[in-house]
Amino acid sequence: MKKIIFIVFILINGYLYADNNIRIEIHDVTINGGKVYVGIYFNEMAYRNQSQNMIVEIEPINNIISINLSLPDGEYVLDAYQDTNNNGILDFGIFNIPKEPIGITNYNGGIPGNFNRHKVLINNRTEFVRINLR
Repeated sequence: MKKIIFIVFILINGYLYADNNIRIEIHDVTINGGKVYVGIYFNEMAYRNQSQNMIVEIEPINNIISINLSLPDGEYVLDAYQDTNNNGILDFGIFNIPKEPIGITNYNGGIPGNFNRHKVLINNRTEFVRINLR
């Protein structure tokens, strides 16, 4: 319950004080395959420590999820994963390879990179950000 209240607070706070309405699209979602979690990192330190500044939880009803957020100008990394076993965490297998579908901004597979590799610029010209689950 605290997590939901925190997410709602962040979203409301973002709508009140942010300048840019952005559509986040998550593609290749499996319908009835588990909830999708989207993490937003506001800076390199948060990304390096894997401590999202904002988490959005979505129950998919389509293979493409579209959410609208308001974010101030800046550079962000967004990631998403589908929790196929409904345990609320991203599961990893051998060699720390994710067992569940994941996606990161500016990610085309392979070993994920650092904040600078995956960051996207959000400003008044940004209409949407796409994340592909793999």
